[in-house]
Amino acid sequence: MFEKKGCHLGDCWFVVHEDRAHMYYLYCPVEVERHSCWSIGHASSIDLKQWEDHAALFHSDPDDPSCSCLSTGSVIPWGDGWVMAFLANHNQTDPRVIFAASSDLHHWELMELPDLHIPGPPYSRRPGKAFGNPRWRDPCLFVEGEEVLLLMTAAQEHADPETDGVIALLRSRDLTQWQLCPPLMLPELGQDLECPKLVALDGGYQLWVSLFDVLQCESFAAHQPQELNPNTVFALSASRLEGPYRLSGSGRVLIEDTPGWPYACSPVFLQGNWYLLGTCWSDRNGDHICDPVPLSITDEGLRQVQALP
Repeated sequence: MFEKKGCHLGDCWFVVHEDRAHMYYLYCPVEVERHSCWSIGHASSIDLKQWEDHAALFHSDPDDPSCSCLSTGSVIPWGDGWVMAFLANHNQTDPRVIFAASSDLHHWELMELPDLHIPGPPYSRRPGKAFGNPRWRDPCLFVEGEEVLLLMTAAQEHADPETDGVIALLRSRDLTQWQLCPPLMLPELGQDLECPKLVALDGGYQLWVSLFDVLQCESFAAHQPQELNPNTVFALSASRLEGPYRLSGSGRVLIEDTPGWPYACSPVFLQGNWYLLGTCWSDRNGDHICDPVPLSITDEGLRQVQALP
């Protein structure tokens, strides 16, 4: 597992290149309140267990009203290099997506691209329960043919506040001009559908979203196994990218309680196999990124490999 001495850890995101996994992660000193002043770190591994920590990439600046708190992002190949999207102003009333570029996954520079603010209808500026700020975070980039897609944790206007959580969709061919699309077609799950991850799988798509218990609507929570920790990652499947997406059973990717209860999880494909990695929070024992959890492709999509007796 990955730990950073003296630091809280937040969400993490991954890209695999030449059989090496690169992990980008949020961190801050333990003396600082989580979700108030994250920096973005970088580590890499060939087995998802032993990690080499690298130089920090970007830091929040509480005195800069345009970049007061950084937050979760994603990485895609772009041209001859790579592009990262991540959030600025996570703890403000006007969160925005910013972009950085790299040729080697180690050295990154901010790109001179338009920031992506909450675009207006059909997306709402209504604050959510999780942080008390408008829902517009966790940008997930995905390459589809000649287009780049951007998925965002968002809220839908004129929806019940308990079930207004949606995944926003934007499309672009140049990262400059973005087409605003309707949200993905999803069942009602709750208020915030956190840290979306999209995987092309067996001719269709699997969408991962994370919800902890207070974000889940009553009808969704009622279908969850009462003996397992409710704060976890859920998978939905669709034959078309736009949906409709469906849940199979509870939708849980983790079929049992994994030590540390990882959250904001990502699917990682390394050396021919799928794994899950996520962040485990503990004020007593310290935060860490969990050891890789093997996944298998089932009729329900990616699911935890059942432990042998």
